[in-house]
Amino acid sequence: MGFSQLYYTSCERGLAGHPGLQFNAATPGVRPEVMTAVEEMTGYEPPPSLAYGASAAAIATAPVNLCYQPGTTKTPATMLAQVAFVGTDYSRRFGNYFAHTLVTSNPADFGEVLPIELWGSALWTREPVDDPDLPVLGGLTPGGLDRDAVAAFVTAHRGERHLPALLTAIDLALRPEGRRVVVVERDAAAVAAWIAAASYLLPRESVRRMSFATYEHQPRFSGMHVVGTLAESEVSRAAFDTYHLFDFVADEISQIDVHPMAAHLAYMGVESAELLWRQARELADGSEEGLDGWYPVVMADAGTDAVVVAPWLAAHARRLEAETVERIGSLLDVSGCSLDALARLAQATEAVGATGFAEQVELAWARKFIETAPSGGTLPVRSVPARQEVAVALAERLPLADARAAAALLHWAEECAIRVPDDVQHQTGARAIGPAVWEEGAEAWLVPLLRSWPGVRGGVVAHISASVHNRLSDVIGLLSSELAPLLRLREDGGLAVAVLLADVKTGRIQPVHALARLALSGQVQPDVLILLWPDGWTHHDALLLLDNVEKSLFCRPPLLQWLNEALLSPASGGDTYERLCAKVLEEPVVGVLPRETVKQVNARFEAASLVDGMVRARSEQQFGHAMDEFIGVYRGTRNERRRGELMTVLVDKAAEVPPEWFALLYARLQDVRDAYRSAAQPSLDPRQADPAVAADLLTVARYLGDVVGVRGINAMRMELHEQTLPAVRKWPRPLVRQVVELLRRRGPQDLARWFADESRAFAGNPLARFLLGQMRSRERRR
Repeated sequence: MGFSQLYYTSCERGLAGHPGLQFNAATPGVRPEVMTAVEEMTGYEPPPSLAYGASAAAIATAPVNLCYQPGTTKTPATMLAQVAFVGTDYSRRFGNYFAHTLVTSNPADFGEVLPIELWGSALWTREPVDDPDLPVLGGLTPGGLDRDAVAAFVTAHRGERHLPALLTAIDLALRPEGRRVVVVERDAAAVAAWIAAASYLLPRESVRRMSFATYEHQPRFSGMHVVGTLAESEVSRAAFDTYHLFDFVADEISQIDVHPMAAHLAYMGVESAELLWRQARELADGSEEGLDGWYPVVMADAGTDAVVVAPWLAAHARRLEAETVERIGSLLDVSGCSLDALARLAQATEAVGATGFAEQVELAWARKFIETAPSGGTLPVRSVPARQEVAVALAERLPLADARAAAALLHWAEECAIRVPDDVQHQTGARAIGPAVWEEGAEAWLVPLLRSWPGVRGGVVAHISASVHNRLSDVIGLLSSELAPLLRLREDGGLAVAVLLADVKTGRIQPVHALARLALSGQVQPDVLILLWPDGWTHHDALLLLDNVEKSLFCRPPLLQWLNEALLSPASGGDTYERLCAKVLEEPVVGVLPRETVKQVNARFEAASLVDGMVRARSEQQFGHAMDEFIGVYRGTRNERRRGELMTVLVDKAAEVPPEWFALLYARLQDVRDAYRSAAQPSLDPRQADPAVAADLLTVARYLGDVVGVRGINAMRMELHEQTLPAVRKWPRPLVRQVVELLRRRGPQDLARWFADESRAFAGNPLARFLLGQMRSRERRR
């Protein structure tokens, strides 16, 4: 085995059989397609500074192109060539070059020699020969480039800082559809030095696949991964999307994100790279490609970047065996790894028997889990030292965690059978878990958790009890939840108020009785009153409370304000408000109520007393005296508010006065007539018709006919009839019949008979009224 050789130049004699640019000589047996590939690879265009007529000295300085093309599927042959500019050819035509190419089908023929190390090698020739058959070249003689020379070059060059980016760009160029790399330097020797630096630093497999050319005049047309050129050559700055530029003359490079492996290799340097790769290959399995593939392997040997190494080590632990895993682990700081990576690494290291490192990883996982407490899978802690440290860390972390994190930590502690002290449980319940009870839907995960941790339950109850003043409404809702029996909330003395209010909410106790119990403490909070009576007290509530709650509490806030608001609210019918006013006038609170409120209470009480005189009358004579007193007070009152109070009470209790006596008062006082008719009007509307009101109006009208000595009685009767009858005509027939029945039961019977006859002509709906009108019209025409 060895290298076939080919010479290509412009000569008089060659393999073509005629003068011209051709293969001057070749090792017999080189296939035509290989020769075509060599011809394409070794073309040469001199830089512009080498014009026609250049001196021999200038030609000698022309850039040499050492180019390398590994075999491909299309062209399996691996080719390495030196292309040198030689000036003129046999015919003195300027522009001739000489390409000396080595070809092999077996890359192993290079041995330990890197292609770039043949820069300046003595094996290259620039002279054509007479014999067209060249021998097979058996061995390779490196030139002047070696690790020491390249290291010195890089160190002395101002572009040294760009070396990590250059390594990254070359690694990217070796990927499918990767951009090629263009290196601009002062001469081809400097380009060769950069390619050599990359060849010494990058993985050997990458270097074998890296095609390069140390000089091409128009690099944009090159097919090489790495292309060198001179500053005077044609380098398009607008074509950065097709290649990465490293112009070391102008100190200008393309923007590129440096691979961390490239940065590490550049830091280690050319001289140390050989040992680095020898040690890395001892850990490799042969599948590694490029910087990505080799990075975890190299970092594992260096004992750094555990975030990258941990997943790789977990995947390869079984192949590497315990001793190697322990060695790597002894150098690694795995504290920065993710929980998932640590869990996989712990399981893998334990499986191969690397117990020391497994305990280290297990403890790192536990520390991170305690710190972050995420949802997801957990890892058991088995070693005694790890369990002891975890117990201490849990005690510090649990009370400070949020609810979800604390729950995850407690579940994990339960799985690992790690004891959590009672005081820590209580603090965790009070600080961490407690606030979660107010979250919607929290019962689903809180109940199972609290069942397992009694100490936490106590802390949660303490939190709820401490929150009762600020979140009373929420505590009341909590008492009806699934948590209440588990936490025994009803048994906690600090929640007595909330328990009582919850019982009110469920109807187990009346609000009045609840307030009576709460008042035993001598103090009532305003928010308690709002929860018991969201809409304030009714007159009935206020009356009951005055009978059941300590009297002195009404003399100060908040009961004083609530009672005052109740007294100022409109009366809703019946005598409850009058009884409340009477009650207030008997209690100590009357001395501290606002003056205007007391005036209203007195006015209402006086009005009720006057009206009650008429209501309680047992004879017409008694009624007459009471009526005269009422009329006298009313007419003698100039205060419109008091007059309105008198009239309101009278209208409210009008139904309690016999109609024949009420007719006397109705006839005597115009304001009574106006107020009575005004109060009755809404009940005559068909949408809210009240048969009892219609019956009352008709009855009063009937008894007005018996009143003597009062002018305008007939007009008063007509007013009531005109108000009542047209409205009742529009009522549905069932309601009209109810009016008839009421009049029959109450009497007088002549009124009942009259209205029964009158109402037969009533028709409740518009269509019936129309038909009835048509019938009457026809009767009149007859």
